Amino acid sequence: MKFILTLIAFTLFNFLKSQGNDIREFNFKEYDSLIKKSCPMDCEIKTYHNADFISFKRKDSIINMSYNKDGISRMNKTFGNYHVNYQFYPNLKIKSKNEYLMGISQVGTMEVGVERNYDIEGKIINETDWEKVPYDTGIPGPKINVWKIIKQVKQDFDFDILLDDCFFSIQYYQDDLTKKVNYKIIKFISDNNEKLKLLVYHYDGEFGKFINIENLESELPPGGLVHY
Repeated sequence: MKFILTLIAFTLFNFLKSQGNDIREFNFKEYDSLIKKSCPMDCEIKTYHNADFISFKRKDSIINMSYNKDGISRMNKTFGNYHVNYQFYPNLKIKSKNEYLMGISQVGTMEVGVERNYDIEGKIINETDWEKVPYDTGIPGPKINVWKIIKQVKQDFDFDILLDDCFFSIQYYQDDLTKKVNYKIIKFISDNNEKLKLLVYHYDGEFGKFINIENLESELPPGGLVHY
């Protein structure tokens, strides 16, 4: 178990470290080469409206690139449930970069890392460090960052938030009694018989300790939902 945790931490560290090598321009040369002739067997090419789209695997991540010569080009790097999204101006200079965790629930997407926006020449206009964003006006966010919570959940329950297909969402909430801002990690169980079943792990936002587990069940409308 210790070896597996170390291996996962090492893989994630390498992926996050690669994000430190800032991408400042859309790599049109690579995009053009792949879309013309050297697309590997596990890649996909499509056209959406006036933008061409290509998706391919590289090491442990999936890369999506879409080029729009008259508008905004995009690139998304995905490692399991962790995403890094880039947008680029028509001159191919970077426009924005943001990172997020997203599981089955699109509503429960959590922004992480530092979000940056750039002017048309590639200079930073503004940035937001999501670990320092308050929970609400006058209420600071949790003291423990989300990466430590991810590691603790894996250690406590062998539930890998980054790679498990059953990861539903991760959210902040303020405890009614302690007023602490804590984490709840939600695992998808099933959506059979028009019932959505979830397992919720609660973790203390100050020390990162496990609090309790909660079973949730709710009725789904006939035919289910397009997304949660």
